[in-house]
Amino acid sequence: MPIVSAQSLSFSYELRDEEGNVSEHIDALKNVNLDILEGSFVTVLGANGSGKSTFAKQLNALLVPTGGTVFVDGMNTADESHLLDVRKTAGMVFQNPDNQMIASNVEEEIGFGPENLGVPPEDIWKRVNAALDAVGMNAYRKASPNRLSGGQKQRIAIAGIVAMEPKCIVLDEPTAMLDPGGRREVIRTLHALNKTRKVTIILITHYMEEVVDADYCFVMHQGELVMHGTPREIFSDVKTMRELSLDVPQVTEVAYELQQAGVPLPDGILTGAELTAALTAIRDGKDPAAAVREAGGFND
Repeated sequence: MPIVSAQSLSFSYELRDEEGNVSEHIDALKNVNLDILEGSFVTVLGANGSGKSTFAKQLNALLVPTGGTVFVDGMNTADESHLLDVRKTAGMVFQNPDNQMIASNVEEEIGFGPENLGVPPEDIWKRVNAALDAVGMNAYRKASPNRLSGGQKQRIAIAGIVAMEPKCIVLDEPTAMLDPGGRREVIRTLHALNKTRKVTIILITHYMEEVVDADYCFVMHQGELVMHGTPREIFSDVKTMRELSLDVPQVTEVAYELQQAGVPLPDGILTGAELTAALTAIRDGKDPAAAVREAGGFND
């Protein structure tokens, strides 16, 4: 069973006039249908205004559908009797980690969530230790969150969710405010959690390089789901991605431009190693697609 299932999901924001009357509805999500498998690493892409952040908030019941249904681990997010269980199942991490920091040191910050869930004190500290290990931040347990770098703060925010032991973590552009080094730290942490703890990761992002190693990708445009597939399948269609005002990884862009110039490269090149292998094969009169496979590509 999917851990997340959206069925004909729609959501409208209401605009009100000065007298408080509804003057307009803005459709942020329109008839979205998708399933996300438990234990997968999934990305959701879209330009500004595509509805991807509104979709993320549906998964933690911060917003509930105005049409259709969202199920999280079999629970209807619109059913208030399941609200706490939905939020235990799907933890949320937002763009700015400072907005989620309330404690004076790191270990207290991580223990705050489990304490609110009523976890016994002896178990809270076990969870704090395990969460710090999971994000590689044990050395900073006594530090003030305010003295950490952006990437470290975001890892602590993720650890705070991990300590609550959710099956799924939803991250709404968690690297948007970070430098490239901080972004790499956070993405490495997420992949490690996915692989070692089998936590489902749902990453909302506009950084294409963060998508390359995902299991599956959904692309949204003006509130609708317009593309879905593996990253290689999505990035093979450079023309459509451009039409949606989205980029592709830099290596993929270079390969596409070389294709347009007549170089017989295969579609869907994602890494520098794949591009090098393909160009070398063409030079040597060999099959570039076979060379990409040998370099580890096209096996996803």
